[in-house]
Amino acid sequence: MKEFKNETFSRLFDRGDRRRIEDMAFHECQFENCALSLTEDIAQMSEVRRVEMVDCAINGCHTGPMVASEVTISGLKTNDLLIFWSPFLDRVVLSGEIGKIKINANGGTSTVSRRQQQFFDEYRAKFYAGVEWALDISKASFKEFDIRGVPGKLIRRDPESQILITRERALEFATRGWEKQLDSSNKIWPFMVNLFLSDGDADTVFVAPLGAAKAKRDVMLNGLHELRRIGLAEPD
Repeated sequence: MKEFKNETFSRLFDRGDRRRIEDMAFHECQFENCALSLTEDIAQMSEVRRVEMVDCAINGCHTGPMVASEVTISGLKTNDLLIFWSPFLDRVVLSGEIGKIKINANGGTSTVSRRQQQFFDEYRAKFYAGVEWALDISKASFKEFDIRGVPGKLIRRDPESQILITRERALEFATRGWEKQLDSSNKIWPFMVNLFLSDGDADTVFVAPLGAAKAKRDVMLNGLHELRRIGLAEPD
């Protein structure tokens, strides 16, 4: 495995070059204004395999659709929201203090056509049918985390701060006026449930931002506990 420590990588661009990044370790490195697998063509995706990142920082970087397997990230600083467009994950572990991350099902921004998105959706269904587990976030403390397009049942999580929501149960609760059972301060999670139902996924995971400021963290964590108390969250 090739190792890098205390290095800065700047303006490295992969725009559908089908790169294969594997057997590398990055310790206390910085990535600035880089791009990985920015492609709207599923045949041009890059692959990241057996890569380790420890206490690294990512600033102004972008990622497109890619396959990531046997990747471990322990401690990651982000200067802004780091968006992953339609990654396909197989045994990826996030742990420690992690910044702001959003994982999307879409293959990219609005420039991705409906036909192109269909290819990503079809690939996703086949890919996750052969995956034992996709993502482990059970020991991660996020400042912000939102995920779409990765089956919730394939995500290893901390039941105390990360809950599984299924479409079946959420639709069942939709007829019960369940939101009236919540504290008035619990506003974000009802919004997220309704957004989830509009997306069409079978299930998802909601994550309380344990790394956020105390006021935000406590409100969102207590809100998740309410969803569990009323039975909307799947039992663990």
